[in-house]
This record gives sequence, structure tokens and C-alpha cells, in this order.
Amino acid sequence: MPQEVHVLKVLSPELEDFSGVWLRDPFTKAAKGTDRIGLCFTQAYTFEYRKGQIANINAPEDVSVMCVNIIRGILNLLQLTIEESQTVYELQEAGIEGTCLTKYLIQKDKNNVKFTVSRTKDFDNCTAKVVKNTGMAYVRPCQTCPLTMTNTGGTVTFNYNLKYMDTGALITHVESREIREITPFDDLSGTAVMEARQELTLIETSANQERMPEILLKNHGSLHYQFPEDMPQMAVHLINTDNPELKIVDTLEQLIQQDRQQVYTETPAKFLELVELTRAATQENLASLWKQFADRQPYRHWLLSAVTTGGTRNTFMFLKQRIHNEDLSILESAVTLTLAFHLTKTDKVTLKAAADLVTSPAVQKSVVLRKLAYLGFGSMVNHHCSVSSQCPAEMLQPLHDLITAADISHEEDVRLALKAIGNAGQPASLNYIKKFLPRFSLAAKALPEKIHLDAVLALRIIARKKAATVREIVFQIMMNDTVPPQVRMVACIVFFETKPGLPLVVAAARIAERDRSLQFASFVASHMNALARSTIPQLENLSAACHIALKLLSRRLLRENFRYSMVFHIDRYSADPKIGALGRVYLINSQSTLFQSIIGKIRGFYATSAMDIVETGLHLEGLTEFLRRQDIPFFEYSAYRQLKELGKLLRDWKELPSEKPLVSAYLKLFSHEFAFVALDREFIRMAEKLLSKPAELLIALFQKGLVGAWTQPIMIGELRHTVPICVGLPLEFGLYSSSVVHAAAKVSGQISTPVTGEFQLHHLLESNIHISAEITSSIHTELVAVMGINTPYFWNGLELRVKSHARIPVNFDVNIDVEEERFTFETVPVQKETEVFDMRVKLYAISRHMDEPNSAKMSPVLSELPESDVLDKCFKSSKDYDVVQQSAKYDFTSGKFTSNLKENLHYKGGKLSHPPAYYIKIPALGYQTCLTVKHCEAVFLGDTFLRNILEKCEIKLALAPEGAVRTKIQLEVQEGSRAGSEGLQQREEDAESSSSEEKRAKRRKRKSKVQKTRGNEQPQFVRYTKGSGLAATLSTIQNDKKSTVFHLVLNDELHSSRPTVQVLVSNLNGSKRMKICAEVSILDYQHAEGYLKWGQDCQDYRIAGKIAYGQFSGYPAMEIKLEWPRIPAQVEEAARELTKYIPGTAYMLGWSEVEQKNPPHEASVAVALVSPRTCDLILRLPHVNI
Repeated sequence: MPQEVHVLKVLSPELEDFSGVWLRDPFTKAAKGTDRIGLCFTQAYTFEYRKGQIANINAPEDVSVMCVNIIRGILNLLQLTIEESQTVYELQEAGIEGTCLTKYLIQKDKNNVKFTVSRTKDFDNCTAKVVKNTGMAYVRPCQTCPLTMTNTGGTVTFNYNLKYMDTGALITHVESREIREITPFDDLSGTAVMEARQELTLIETSANQERMPEILLKNHGSLHYQFPEDMPQMAVHLINTDNPELKIVDTLEQLIQQDRQQVYTETPAKFLELVELTRAATQENLASLWKQFADRQPYRHWLLSAVTTGGTRNTFMFLKQRIHNEDLSILESAVTLTLAFHLTKTDKVTLKAAADLVTSPAVQKSVVLRKLAYLGFGSMVNHHCSVSSQCPAEMLQPLHDLITAADISHEEDVRLALKAIGNAGQPASLNYIKKFLPRFSLAAKALPEKIHLDAVLALRIIARKKAATVREIVFQIMMNDTVPPQVRMVACIVFFETKPGLPLVVAAARIAERDRSLQFASFVASHMNALARSTIPQLENLSAACHIALKLLSRRLLRENFRYSMVFHIDRYSADPKIGALGRVYLINSQSTLFQSIIGKIRGFYATSAMDIVETGLHLEGLTEFLRRQDIPFFEYSAYRQLKELGKLLRDWKELPSEKPLVSAYLKLFSHEFAFVALDREFIRMAEKLLSKPAELLIALFQKGLVGAWTQPIMIGELRHTVPICVGLPLEFGLYSSSVVHAAAKVSGQISTPVTGEFQLHHLLESNIHISAEITSSIHTELVAVMGINTPYFWNGLELRVKSHARIPVNFDVNIDVEEERFTFETVPVQKETEVFDMRVKLYAISRHMDEPNSAKMSPVLSELPESDVLDKCFKSSKDYDVVQQSAKYDFTSGKFTSNLKENLHYKGGKLSHPPAYYIKIPALGYQTCLTVKHCEAVFLGDTFLRNILEKCEIKLALAPEGAVRTKIQLEVQEGSRAGSEGLQQREEDAESSSSEEKRAKRRKRKSKVQKTRGNEQPQFVRYTKGSGLAATLSTIQNDKKSTVFHLVLNDELHSSRPTVQVLVSNLNGSKRMKICAEVSILDYQHAEGYLKWGQDCQDYRIAGKIAYGQFSGYPAMEIKLEWPRIPAQVEEAARELTKYIPGTAYMLGWSEVEQKNPPHEASVAVALVSPRTCDLILRLPHVNI
């Protein structure tokens, strides 16, 4: 054996387990775990050791990767890089965690016989970091963000004792200590810490050299940790996956039993076990299970849901065969294709199978499945190639073949190919995309504009790898004013997504300033203005560049107007939780239409990562022209007539020309396009086929009613970040979430039109309809966050479990009279005390072993405070609790404060606990709610954001009827001219309800006087007109006794010489005389006025306003004037306090101020445009002019 080759043999290994309170509870021997680990060390290992560097680790062929990694952890202690000429130095050094920055400190003793070495590694500064991320393909890391924004970190320190020998230095003792931490929020808001230690001591040396046994060894390379090919089990459980077929059957039986009993507390966790078992199953296992359960719908549904979520090669092959054999319905195939393409772990074999599936006859003959398959295949290629700069050509070939074979006359094929290539997002596809971009291809000039748009949008994901190349392409499109403005605006969107530097941003501003298209120029200016206001740290440099570039733009471009294209942007970032979000809406106009395209997106940020959550686009291509050709005066029709005309219009869409769709739309989730649709003749034909089933359901509904239940398990997320630690074991930071949605309904209906076999949907517009429904829907969700050691045989670490349950019972009756334009809705929210939401938080230190699945050690980290069940006493008085402070009480419907909010409660034991209950009473509707909070002790976290979350370990929300009487809530809505007559009838009933004949006489006299002077005074409210209107009444019914909560009447006369809108709200607080009245009138093209009155007969309080437009000193001006002769004292006091800040604000803004005694109950503001950039403002308040 060569001198550099050494043998490592581990003798008598022991595994001890700890779960409990540190320094108080003891370690316990894990006998079965020791046996498992002992199998790793039955034979010897060899390695090369040259000048302190480890290389070429060899192990027996039958040894698992986990065993080799443990050996790496031991050898990692011996890795040293000694620089004899230096005592303090740093370098990038290889180790089990990767190649990371390592700092050395060498100290020698006086006799120069011994010396010590301190070696420290920084895991945040690595050139080749060993890490494995699962479920994070859609997460975009920020390469330029500072390290202070990261939420994970760690370091390891080695201390060596060495002594000089004739042959070199001898290590006599070495110890290591590694710290890994995760900060879910800010560094100061609490962290979870993992600590690993090693110690190696030289006991003796022997001159005898054992002979290495003659066995075949396999080279495992360097010290770098190696992850096993198979995905480790989810950290939320540790189950034995031997004989998976039998265990899948058993798990399915348990899930079906829970579904029948409608007990779903443990179902989310059980569904994750089913997913785990399907990952361990072979194709033969899955095929056998399909034969058993294909014809048993509940079992089939649960099995398909789990297999689709499994994401392994075997599950994908199984699903491919089912679709190829056409064993699935269209809906099942669509869901299966979408999820399988996005959730499957990719490799060359899986991608080859996916390419075969995309081109299979079962997929190609369905328009829907074909679109979903190509879009999903593009996303699968992106997942596989996301970690490398180059993607093998054979993986992209199916997409390149599709775009090459696409006929220009078939726009849908070209668009599908571009969108699929855009999902793949690989630089190798750039030349294919350029063929459809204006300015880069002569043939592209003749292509439709929507193909140009899709080609530009296909560059967005490619920009993540080739930002400079994509930026250059879209910038050239922006510069070319011969390109349609809409295409240039979309290029501008892509341009700013590449985060250009200041020079290019300034250049874009110069282009917008000189451009002839106001639409494009306004869009660029609006986009820069939106970015300049951003508070997101990841956009900090781009925001600063836009802020500078805006100073080069003229004011005319910065005046945002709905006539021009613009960008709406809103964002919020909180540095403490390190969480932020932004929302953007791109409005793209053209000269002939309004809002030719609308694109909206939402992006989320956490620490140094970002994710495009959802994006949707709507292109109104031919809709405006089509509606203009119809020449239908919708605004002049009643609601019934509008519905009939709309139904007729929808039926006529079948005659549309197929070459130009009216509307097209797309949906993107996590930056990838999932679906797109164009509303054309082909779509209408497909929709008719799909609508045949709803028509059949309606017939069944009106003939015999519908009864059904539906349960859907969902694996919401599986995010795993795994790194090796110094002992050679994997440390996982994981987040798992699953839900089970359940809905049960019993619906019956009656209709005035006879229901026959020729019944169609438009017959609903000619009928009176009554529907009764009892619906119960619920969702059980479990979220688990973990940090710990995850191996195939044992799991140790922290586990945070959050379980929530929301239940919404709905019972209602609906009556719809379309011709009479009347709608009635009646419901009984709850008939007894009902929990509608509850959430529980548990934090454990857990130890699990594969060989002892039922003996997991769980030590609670959060101890519950001694509070009794508050919910049972929330709706009753209790002697155990004493209200220390009582807040204001408010009844939402009557306007009076009657709720009881318990702010601070004392427990009898003497310790002050947290507020356990919040109680709100709504007597007008006959219901009361109670929100209870149970607290846990988390003082060890300090005063942190994390503590504020974890200490609320149980939350419940309950709803209960007030008293024993069953309360029904009724809402009646009357639309059209009859609503105006109801307002008149309501007013007459109010007059008749007066008990005094004298009051009725005075009212008639006052009414007569008003009618005589109507030309000079404000009109009486409410007058009956022929304009359209709306009347709504909310009532409660107890023991067949009806009590009105409020009555609302809205009238409008928009087509008269004096357009007017009037609103009356009456029957407030059960009194017919308590009302709210409002009116807005346009007197002429320069004057408008309105008022708001409330109180008894709208006479107690009044606010009036006037708006006038005209000239002020020769400049266009507008004046707004308010009068408040009578307002509540509380409102007046609040206004008085607010006006105290106005003088100071005016001074800070540099405005002049003059004290003047103006009318005490009036205020006015006048604005005059004295130049294109400035205006004069005069504000008159009761005591000051500004």
C-alpha cells in the first residue's frame, strides 16, 4: 500500500438519544439505532492523505452513501492547510460542507515543540457550497442582497493540538464545534440553533501495520458531502416503506373511513403518509393498485391525488400510461398533466417520457390537453436546467420542433410554441424566438401583433440566465418607433425586469422624451415613477436609477391620465419579519380603444428570495369593435332587458369570424404560464359542449334536487433546504403544508318554466326560480416547520406544527323573479353555538427512529399557561375571570355601543395572564361572536416578533344565536323603476305611522309648500321618478315576526335635464323615523351640489356641498364648498382637533397663512391653474385662510 494511503476503521460505535431539557434530562442508548449505524463500520475504509489534505475516499461497494458521509465527517477533522511562513491567513478550503472561506490562527509554544491551530469556516462565503434545495424551483434568489438579509447562517471552528516529529507534525487532539441557525424573521426576533461537536484524541501509536483485506472498494471522491439519489422521507414522519402496496391499501382504508365519518383532524398528516408511500412504490405496485380501485370512485380519487403529488419517476410513468390508455376523464387528465409536469423530480429518463407523452395521440387529439402538456413540458425543462447555464439540446428539441413546424397561418400553434419555450427559459432558444421579433427578422413584420407580444414575453425567464443579452434585445425594440407601441411597452416591462443600471435607465428616459407615441412615452415614464417609489430592498438600485432618470423627463409625461398607458405599483416591505410584497397593474392603451391590454401581477419577498406568485393578462383585441357594431343601448335598459340582450348576444357569438378572437387571456403561476385561452368561434363551440353537463344538472336540480359531497386533499407546499454538518449528517430546514377541503350540499329548486329535455340555460331568464340549499364546507390545514437531522433511520430536531380548521355552515333560500327584477335571500347562519375557526400551535423537540415508529419522543418546548376553557364561558358570565378594563361597546347595526371587549383578565391563581377572550354582540341580527386566545409560555424567546406569534398557541372563533329563538336573516332587493315606487311607498308608510294628527297635518303643509317653491329650493327627498332605482331591505325574522334592520332606496335620473342620484336609508335601530338621506345633482355643466342628512326624518344633522367650475382671474379654476349647520358633537370635536395641525402643516409646506374670522360652519377650497406646472390654492376655514 502506498505511503499516502491510509486505512480507517471504526470500532464499537454507540448511538445515544436525547430529548428533553438540556443539562437536566439524560441521554438514552438507542440500541436499534446503534445496530443500524454499526453496519456502516463492519469493514475498513481507505483514503489518501498528503500534507494535511484528504482525497480519494474508498469504501466497500455495498456501503450506503450515508455511511460514507459519516466517514467524511470523521476525516474532515484531519483536513489542515499549514502555511509555515504565516501565523494568520485565510483561504478557500475544501471540506464536507464545500469549499468555503477558512481563517487560520497558529500559535507556537516557547520550546517550539508543540503548537496549536485554530481553523474557522464561514458558510456564507463559499465558492462551491454543498446544499440541496427541494421544492424551490420557482424561488428566485437575490445575488446582490447583503448578508444581513439572509435567514440562515453558520460557522464551524476547529482547534488542533500538534507536536513536531521527525517526519512532520502529529495531531494529538482536535475538537470542532459547529453552529447553524435559522432566523424566520429578523435576527433580533429569535432564532433556532443547531450545535454539533466532535472530539478526536490520540491515545497511542503502534508500529504494527495491519494488512488491508482483499475486498473491492469504490472511490467516493473528496471530502465534499454527497446527497443520495433517492429523496429522503419528509421530516414530518418516519415510516417503514417496505411492502408499500399493502401499506397504501391500509392507508386508503383509513382515509376513506375518516371521510365517511367527516373527521378530518389527522387527515392532512395521513395524506402526506400516503404520498410518501406512493414515492416508495414501483410502477408494478401502482398498476396493481389501479386495477383494484379504478372502479371505486373514492379510492380512485385519493390514489390519483397522492400519485400526482408524489413526483417520482415511477409515479410519472404510471400517470403517463393512464393518460396514454385514456383511463382518465378530461378533467382528471388536465389536473394530472398540470401537476405531474410541475411536481415531478426530473432526470433524463423522466424528460424522455414527458416528451413521448406530449406527442402521444391521447394528448394531441385534445386541444386542452395539448396546450397544458406543452406548457407543462416547458416548465419541466426549466426545472431540470435551472442549476446549469447550459441545457442539453435533446431536452429542448420537442419545443424547437414544435415552433419550427408551426404554420404561420395557424397562430394558435405559433403562440403555443412561444409560450412553451418561454416556460423553458433557456438561452439556446433565443434564435428561435428572434424569428418572431420585429427588427430581428424580415418575415416578422408581417406577423400579427399578438405573436410579437408572445415572443417578447418569452424572453422573461431567459433573462434570469442571460440578462445582458435579453436587455440588449428588448432595448432595441424599445428604440424602434416603427414597432407597434403595444409591443414596445411589453418590451419595456421585460427591460425593467432585467434590473438595468443607471446608464441604460437614463437612455430609456431619453427615448421616451423624444418618442412620437404618447402611449409609449407615458408608459415608460409611469413605469419609472412606480419603480422610483418602491421600498423593496431587492429593487433598491433600480429604484435609485429611476429616481434620477425621472428628473430628465418633462412634466407632461409625468401627468398620469387614463387616456394613456400607465403602470400602477404598490408595495410594502417589513424589515423585522423580512417579508414584503408588491402588486403591479400594467394598463396598455391604444389610440382606438381603451385598455387594449391589462396585465396584473403579485410578487412576494422573503429574506433574500423572491417569487412571482400570480400574473394574469387580458387582451381586449376585438371586443370593443364588436360591441360598437352591435349598437345596443345597455344603459337605457332595465336589468331584465339587459340580461335578455346579453344572452342573445352570447348566442350570436357563434357566428364570429375565427381569425380574430374578441378576448384572450393567460394565467401564470410562479412565473410559468399554466393556461391561456382565446374567446373565438372554436372556444364557443367547446364551451357549448362543456355547458351541456351544467344544463343536465339544472334539470336534475329542478326535478328531484341534488345531494352530494366532495373531498379534495391538497399538498400545498414542500420546501426543503438541506446542508451537511461537520459530523457527516444532513441538517434539514423544511416547511410542509397540506390541506383537506370538504364540501357537502343538499340543494333543491323550483322553477315556473316546465323542465323538459329541451331545457336550456337561457330559459332561466324567463322564469321565477326558488332554490333551497344546505351547504357545509370545511378546510383542515396542517403546516409543519422543521429543523433537524433527517436520515433514513432516525430524525432528531425541532418541529413546529400549526393545525387550523375553518368550518362554514350555510343554509339559505333564494327567490329570483327576473321579469319583476326582484331578489330575496333568506339564511339562518347558525342554530346553536358553532366553532367556525380554530388554530393550534405546538412546538416540540422530537426524536424518531425507523425501527420504533410508535415510540417517538416528543418534548414540548412551549408550556401552556393555566387557563381554563374560555370558550365555554365566553357567552356566559364567569366568576373565574374579572374584567379589569372594559372598552367601548358598539352595535354595528344600531349605531350604539353594546359589545363587550374583554381586554385584561386575571386568573384566580394570582398571575396576570394574557387577554383570553374578545366578545362582540350584534343584537340587531340576533347573533354574537367570541374570539378566544389560549397562551403558552415563551419567555425564553425574549421580547421578539417570534415570541408574539408562538405564545398564541390556540385561537378559536365561535358564533352563537342570541337567546333560544331561531333567527332568520332576510335580504330583499328590488331593481328598476319599481324600486322608486317602493321608496315612495316607504315614505307614505312613515307618514301614516305618526300617532299625532297634528304632525301629519304639518307634514302635509310642509310638503305642499315645498312643491310650490321647488323651482327655487332644494327638492324634497325622496320623490318618485321614472328613472332607474334600487331598493334593499335587511330584516330578521323570529317566530314569524319580521323586524327590519334597515331599508335602503337608491334612485337615479341620469338622463334628465338635471341628473340626480338619491339615497335613503331608513328603519335604523328599529325606528322608522331614523333615516339617512343623501343626494347629488348636476345643475349644469359648471355646477353640482349635494347633501347628506341623518337623524329623525333626516332632520337632526346636515352636511351640504357645492362644486363650481369656471374662471378665477382669467385662469381655469374649481371651487368646492362645504356647509355643516348641524353635526354630532363628537364629529365636530374631532374636526376641531384635526384643524389644529393645519397651520403647522401649511408652514412646513411654505404656504402663507392669515387668521380671519370666517363663517363658523363653512369651509371652501379654490384651485386655479395659473401655468402648466403650477396652481394657486385658497383654503378658507372658520378661523384661518391659507
